[in-house]
Amino acid sequence: MVAEEDRRSVHQAVIVAIETYLADRETDEIMADAETLRALADARDAVASGDVEYGTDAVHALVQGRQAS
Repeated sequence: MVAEEDRRSVHQAVIVAIETYLADRETDEIMADAETLRALADARDAVASGDVEYGTDAVHALVQGRQAS
């Protein structure tokens, strides 16, 4: 029973390590992409200035407005 518990904890540690690795890799990819960083900065500015739409109805209206023009 003890060996089984040890194996399970090692397995969980490996999963956490993989998740951490993948998260770090994704962060590195984002930080290396200037266009993505600009888009994130624009999004932060939009939120700060209140230029944000909430809810599915608002999003549908924006999409329909873009398709009409």
